[in-house]
Amino acid sequence: MQRTPLVAPVVGALLLGLGATACSTQERNYEIPSTLCGTAVSPDLLEPFLPPGEGISMKESSLMNGFKKCRVLVDGIQVLSAGIDWREKEQSLTGAAYAAIGVGPGDKESDDGRYLYSDTGAVGEVVCPNPRRPDRKLFVTALGRGDRETGEAAMGKFIAAYAEAVGKSDECT
Repeated sequence: MQRTPLVAPVVGALLLGLGATACSTQERNYEIPSTLCGTAVSPDLLEPFLPPGEGISMKESSLMNGFKKCRVLVDGIQVLSAGIDWREKEQSLTGAAYAAIGVGPGDKESDDGRYLYSDTGAVGEVVCPNPRRPDRKLFVTALGRGDRETGEAAMGKFIAAYAEAVGKSDECT
């Protein structure tokens, strides 16, 4: 019995269709934002955290007194979260790192001692020229998606820029 010559074209068409699907998911079909829940952040600093996808959204929440969280979602999946957290005045950076996810006291520390960061998370101390809560100290946190390693350098740059932007925001004035 002879085989039909249609097998090769059908398999080829299926592979071509799968290849086209794979390529479309490899593109970022949304614009990288220039703010993170209202706080100005350079799109270049957000880019390493944002995977290919069709759409991006942000959800802001206040979890408890003095703590705000901004979640960034691509196609409904959280890819980055950033927090603003007023802590006790005596809180140290390493103490804040104990409470943060994705970063710990033994991770990379910036030369000025204001930031701790890893491949997936970071914590930073915000300099507030005129804090709205003078009895507290302000920290920022960041957590990338665990299955998408962005690298220490990208996380370090992000947390430093985010802390600076928060320091110029209404949180500090």
